[in-house]
Amino acid sequence: MEDITNIVEAVLFALGREISVSELSKTLEVEENSVNEAMEKLKEKYNDEMGVKLVYVNDTYQLVTNNKYYDEVKKFVENTKKQNLSTSAQETLSIIAYNPKITKTEIENIRGVNSDFAVGRLLECGLIEEVARLNLPGRPAAYSVTNEFYKCCGIKDASELPNFENVRINDEQLLVSDYDKEE
Repeated sequence: MEDITNIVEAVLFALGREISVSELSKTLEVEENSVNEAMEKLKEKYNDEMGVKLVYVNDTYQLVTNNKYYDEVKKFVENTKKQNLSTSAQETLSIIAYNPKITKTEIENIRGVNSDFAVGRLLECGLIEEVARLNLPGRPAAYSVTNEFYKCCGIKDASELPNFENVRINDEQLLVSDYDKEE
């Protein structure tokens, strides 16, 4: 079993992206239980005090740099300067997070303005992705947030997003029904 743990660790390190237990199991030709046991051992090994940690997002695992050491790591990595998202990009990202498989036209209907730049910027940052092409005239793209979005937010999946009814803007509660109102 220790050999499987080392193999899984090596694959996670070399891959540099998230991977599911089922994908590891299938590719390595081992039982999912063995992979799950290996992940448990790796969780213990890569605790919050280590330079690398094992994160679990949307039924996938990935080895990532511990945020505690970001300042030291950025000295060695090119282009590590984080760029802030514009207000319009943040607004668009929120709409997509709460409305998976939403089209740009639907986003624009909610926001009331063109969202080409915001959607492009979010795609560039890897926070959203095209998940489908709808069977409608023009075959519009449908967008959802990525696992990178969940990692940036420190959550596992959409079920951990704040309850929308509890979101407040300028001390006024913004309800989902507010988007349904015609002006």
